[in-house]
Amino acid sequence: MPSALNKALFLFVTLAVSICLVDAVPAYSSMGELSETSGDEVQDVDVKSPLNDQEKWHLMARDLHKDVKTLRDEQFERDFRETVNMTAYEGVRISTPLLRPSDGCLSRNFSTERCLGRIYSVLTWYKENWNYIEKENLTSNLVNDIKHETKRLLEAINSQLQVSEGQMDPISSSPLPVKSAWMQKTTVHSILFNFTSVMTDTCRAVNYMSKKKSGQRRKGVKRPSDRTSEKD
Repeated sequence: MPSALNKALFLFVTLAVSICLVDAVPAYSSMGELSETSGDEVQDVDVKSPLNDQEKWHLMARDLHKDVKTLRDEQFERDFRETVNMTAYEGVRISTPLLRPSDGCLSRNFSTERCLGRIYSVLTWYKENWNYIEKENLTSNLVNDIKHETKRLLEAINSQLQVSEGQMDPISSSPLPVKSAWMQKTTVHSILFNFTSVMTDTCRAVNYMSKKKSGQRRKGVKRPSDRTSEKD
């Protein structure tokens, strides 16, 4: 009997350790670096206590990421239903603004002001080109919600930076290719696919800002690169 109990206890401890190790594995950022959390997660945010600005932004960014991703999947299923894998369209996607490794949003070169400035410029581009999505026969409530959520997040970031839009690094916007029905589909898919990627990285960056801010009120916070190997 004692032997059976010891075996059961050993299995329980082994399983518990395995679960902890799985939970501790950091997630890859779409910018190619290990991050403390994924864009779908909100950690160390107690909604019952007052939130700082970065925690509020993280919640806003998370909701926007979720809605953009849902709309992306809806459009892809409608217009490319014969294909189940979005990677098949990598070669036909057009380029739209993304967060770059040089924008100060990665742990190894993190800069709050530079990162927020780039996020602001990129989100402004998607806001100004959202009319391409509004022309599509997609879920109207979701389209309107994303438009409103993008505006709210831009206003929140701008209030923190305390600069006018004219002082931001603007992103030139040339007409997008919509000369045929096929190009219209791929253009809309490109916008939604890349917007989702932007929001994934925005969630991670703002979450890191939030943790950094909270850590400064205590003893400081370690950067992700302090405990993980970097990947370019």
